[in-house]
Amino acid sequence: MTKLIMNNQLHIDQRTHQTHRKLITALQANFKAQKSFNELTVKQLCLDAHVGRATFYRHHQDIEDIIVIEYLIALQQLGQALNDLTTPSYATIAGAIVTTIRTHLDLPLLVTWAQCRERVIPLEVGFAQQLLTSLAIHPKQRHFMATYLGNCLHQLAWQLANTQTTLSKIETYRLFIQLIPNVLQAPTIPTD
Repeated sequence: MTKLIMNNQLHIDQRTHQTHRKLITALQANFKAQKSFNELTVKQLCLDAHVGRATFYRHHQDIEDIIVIEYLIALQQLGQALNDLTTPSYATIAGAIVTTIRTHLDLPLLVTWAQCRERVIPLEVGFAQQLLTSLAIHPKQRHFMATYLGNCLHQLAWQLANTQTTLSKIETYRLFIQLIPNVLQAPTIPTD
């Protein structure tokens, strides 16, 4: 298999990244404190994060944008991990995806809390489409497959985040390979 080339176009300067870290940390604190997302205001979040409102609005439309940007950062990290694979295979790609999901288990919970699934699923679908393109998966089926995979990965991450007991990396990997199809291997299809 050829080397994967995932496009990582997200560039955040150091100061903007520091601001984002403060905002996501404050947002996570509000989530953990079980505050209602709908009652959270930009003003309160900025106070919690020690960030000015003007700075907030320079980079964000609303509070959901913080979660969207965190998803973009996670996908960029996954893209870099995939780019770093010397021999991409289903097993190594699955390993990189499982590691990323486990590192960012709070993200699907934040999405549910903020009710912004419709804003992050297209990011996951787009990433899956880019991966399928890099793997030279048949173009007529690519969009359908990417939509399916993006939704499956989001659901898997959400369920992992909601399990009572934390699964080990190997347990998570086993679940992944049982639930997410190996799109690299063409299945045998009956001719009837």
